[in-house]
Amino acid sequence: MPLKTIWTLLVLAALGFGASAEPAVKVVNFSAKWCPLCRVLDPRIEEAVENFSHRGVILVELDQTQFSGVSDQNRMALTAQLQAILEFHNAAYLWDWYGGHAGIAVIIAADNSEPLTCITTALSRVEIEDRLQESLILANRVSPGRRRPGGNDCPAPMSAGTTPNTD
Repeated sequence: MPLKTIWTLLVLAALGFGASAEPAVKVVNFSAKWCPLCRVLDPRIEEAVENFSHRGVILVELDQTQFSGVSDQNRMALTAQLQAILEFHNAAYLWDWYGGHAGIAVIIAADNSEPLTCITTALSRVEIEDRLQESLILANRVSPGRRRPGGNDCPAPMSAGTTPNTD
């Protein structure tokens, strides 16, 4: 491979334009089929993440659809499954913030699960892509813990790990 091509690939990778084995950011989407807001938000998130997947963005789906019409015992088991997904992504704290609610997504840094920004139905696909771009820059160029010195723009935590009552 010519030196110029190698140099170009290295520069692009350093700027976050190359494919990477590890994601730089994760979009944790709290969703459910029974959620009217999700019917608007989910396609926007999916398209935006797909457009950025080659840049180190992955989607983590927390589908809470099955909470509808289940016994308390099954509801607890489903909650544990969703919490395990978050734990796998080192983001268990998000269940305490938004667990049991749908229609919101949180963009977190993959290296330390620091929340960078949130996505709601107020945002268009283009605005979501702008937030993904900003989050990639923060995750790739700013030290952990210093990415949002004034705090993120996420809504205040909505719950203390509750499960939705959709009956």
